[in-house]
Amino acid sequence: MATNYQGRPILDEDELKAEFAALFPRGWAGPDVQAELAPGGWAASPLAAVFHPSAETLYEEAVRVHRNMANFPGRRPDAPPMPPEPTREEIEAEYRPTPAEPERECQELVGRCLWDVFSDNHEVSAADGRLLDLGSSRAAGGFLAEVVNAQGGPPPPPRPEMPAELTKWLDPPADASPEVVAMMAEMRREMIGDGGYTYLDFYMGTGMVSGRADLTPVYGLIFRRLRARGMDWVYHFPRLHLVDFRPLKKMLDEQEREEKGEAEFEGYDPSAAMEAEEEDRKKDEEIAEMRASLDEGHREAVAAAREAEPPAVVRAYAAVYGEFPEGWPPEA
Repeated sequence: MATNYQGRPILDEDELKAEFAALFPRGWAGPDVQAELAPGGWAASPLAAVFHPSAETLYEEAVRVHRNMANFPGRRPDAPPMPPEPTREEIEAEYRPTPAEPERECQELVGRCLWDVFSDNHEVSAADGRLLDLGSSRAAGGFLAEVVNAQGGPPPPPRPEMPAELTKWLDPPADASPEVVAMMAEMRREMIGDGGYTYLDFYMGTGMVSGRADLTPVYGLIFRRLRARGMDWVYHFPRLHLVDFRPLKKMLDEQEREEKGEAEFEGYDPSAAMEAEEEDRKKDEEIAEMRASLDEGHREAVAAAREAEPPAVVRAYAAVYGEFPEGWPPEA
């Protein structure tokens, strides 16, 4: 039986794809989905605002992102100053209305909401208790891209043109191994595209657009289909973690030294070792401060969430299942 990194039973990839096909037999933008989400037509639906926000909405989003970056807990005191806050006039000058593309927009919105439900540390379990584990946040985006590409619906819009320096960097060297060539080809496909969706199209779900419309109807559609197949969902409150990669680097350096047959203390420099130790001590203090700041921020976020209205995905679950999901309200 397939298991995840925690040793919990999961559906294998073929079973996952079969379940997604059963959940949406006519695709993420099939006539059944569009009739349920936009009975009056997609262009007239409030959900269309996700892809056609007003200039005022774009301005509010730009300001919010700017302020979040400026106040990020891990931002170093000596970091370069932030650029000026965007102005309403700048946003309005660049604003251009765009026509609706019902099928493409519907399938992309459903895909992003699926990432919100199946990824973001939440858990979806099948009727037999096994998890529908799509992997990491990135892997979940890649899986969803594979699913929608196989449906044969409209392709994503053309990718923005990449700088020539970057596209050149994505070309493997002439003497590259087959493994490196394959890796570089996959990176090029994900960043530039090959006409289909990639993990970047669904990675982080609706995080950047959730304020443009009430997404409860989309989550409700997903939960109704999950419940019809005997599935359930566990909510996990979002949290930022700081990862220290120094132990991994040390292990890789030791492996490289062993492969080269070097002695453990070959080339040892006491002065350099003392400098490295002092640098590690400073880094430990810096990481401890950043983690303490993130912990405090998490406690404050949980306290605020318990006082506020539940998020749309939780409200949708409650409307379908008749109770809040496990994990709500969150605990600090």
